[in-house]
Amino acid sequence: MARRAVRRDRDAWGEIFEAHYQSVYAFVRYRLQGAAEAEDIAAQVFEVAYRGADRFDYRGVPIEGWLIGIARNLARDHLKKAGRRGYQEEIDEFNAPAEPDGTPAVDLRNDLEAAMHHLTEDQQTVLSLRFLLDRSVAETAVLMQRSEDAVKNLQRRALAAMQRALVGSGYLDG
Repeated sequence: MARRAVRRDRDAWGEIFEAHYQSVYAFVRYRLQGAAEAEDIAAQVFEVAYRGADRFDYRGVPIEGWLIGIARNLARDHLKKAGRRGYQEEIDEFNAPAEPDGTPAVDLRNDLEAAMHHLTEDQQTVLSLRFLLDRSVAETAVLMQRSEDAVKNLQRRALAAMQRALVGSGYLDG
């Protein structure tokens, strides 16, 4: 499939899109929190990948790892541009936690989102891949281009940071 994609075979790209759009969209959606923006960025990921197909060097890294890398860069660029254009306040307002309504699940979700924003980008990525996209340690290692041990350690540190943040919010006893 990778060889066909490098040659810009339309059928191969159709298969790649069908196989990976949902995970790319979910990755971007989490980062941007807006469905319309996430759809646009996810579509751009495949456009960028198609245009740069001749630069894709397989070396055992799955196409999904390459696509997630493109998605990360496009989402980061999108947020930087939005900040420079003066939209950062609007983004912050859009991403603001929902008003507490007494429902523990709503409050927990807001606290989880707030805690995630205190993590490093790599920690956010490892938790997103492992728990939002349900990837195995091995798959996450390949996608992040790290060893499995490095992914396990990064995940452990990220979960410890999340636990510290949630203890401060009163959800855990420590």
